[in-house]
Amino acid sequence: MRRALIIAAGAVTAAVLTAAPAIADDTVVVRGLDFQGGLTSLSITGCPGLFDRVAEPVTTYVSKSPDAPAGARSLKYDLAGGNAVGSQHAVASMTQTSVAGLSVFAPDGAIGVAYAGYRAPADWATSLIWVGRADLRAAPGGWQQVDATGLTYTWTQYDMDTRQPVAASDEPLTVAGFAAAHGGDGPGFWTVGFGCDGNPFKIDALRIGAPGAVTTYDLEGFTSTTAISGSRTSVAAGDAVTLAGTLRDGRGQALPHGLLVLEAQEYGQEGFRPVQGGAATVDAGDPTVTVRPSARTVYRWRFAGTWSVDGSLSPTFTVDVGTVVTAQTDDSRVEAGQPLAVVGTTTPAQPGVRATLWRLGAKGRVPVATTVVDGGGRFRFEVPADVEAPWRYVVTVPAAHGNLAGESSAQQVRVVR
Repeated sequence: MRRALIIAAGAVTAAVLTAAPAIADDTVVVRGLDFQGGLTSLSITGCPGLFDRVAEPVTTYVSKSPDAPAGARSLKYDLAGGNAVGSQHAVASMTQTSVAGLSVFAPDGAIGVAYAGYRAPADWATSLIWVGRADLRAAPGGWQQVDATGLTYTWTQYDMDTRQPVAASDEPLTVAGFAAAHGGDGPGFWTVGFGCDGNPFKIDALRIGAPGAVTTYDLEGFTSTTAISGSRTSVAAGDAVTLAGTLRDGRGQALPHGLLVLEAQEYGQEGFRPVQGGAATVDAGDPTVTVRPSARTVYRWRFAGTWSVDGSLSPTFTVDVGTVVTAQTDDSRVEAGQPLAVVGTTTPAQPGVRATLWRLGAKGRVPVATTVVDGGGRFRFEVPADVEAPWRYVVTVPAAHGNLAGESSAQQVRVVR
């Protein structure tokens, strides 16, 4: 998944310049571009100067990176050249910050730029801020850590209201040296970015703080949530159930692309297995799949994830399935005293289950006989037809083999002399 980069460096306000320092090492997991309004964020700056940006769309690609310095993903960029993308850190003390930067991976090497914004004590009540600039270069190859705090900068003073330079310093100095020459420590910001030469690169593990109090920002993919719903929770064997799935990102928004796979755990089965024909994309909206379970079955949707989005599992949805029982006689009339044969089937077959024949009367049902269902799901009763009257009956089977109990529809046979 790719996202447009929307956070621009340089708009440093009085609020962020009074930031409180961290008090212990910790790691913050950032999902996509969601920095949760903190004092560290992504930046896009010009390479010749902080605000001298080249007009171009800047797209962020969330990339799987098994060798990333933090987590399993990183952010990937391929700029046209002239701009730098990386990290921005607002701090309450520039001289007490000894870690400020990120890790970069550039297969062909990459040229970047670092900026250090420092507000001198004399400029506290103004919109003036000194900005130091230093060139960066990432060597071709693997991941490497870049830190801005020990660099030597050339300094320009800006009016942050107009973003125009108002003064310059001829002497290149470190942040500590420049602060010492301009009244001492003050709040400010650090930025570290690459892309000035247009070579592709990845970034991860943004870091800010001092030894013992460094915060690492682990750039990871977006989270997802998968849900399931169904048209019915109980059906007769052979009846259909429609199962719907939803796939949302961590903000509750529908994902534009992705594959949901319906999985089922049938009665007596260990673990879940994909349902044949149960894979559905979310490209056209929330998918549905129709199933016809033959026994109690537990369903769930699985999203395996993508390059930029973590996978997820839905909660389970259980469908109970009742046994279908059919029963009938060979003839609708039988002579009194002759055997009355009732035959039928169970679906699914319930071999070994005891079926019961019930006679229905004014005072309710009375059990007449029992028999065992054979391996093919068939049963047969033979009882004497001893009354000259309509003979109404049903056949029942108990819950078994993952099925609910079943009962046939009422049937009638006339007994005559």
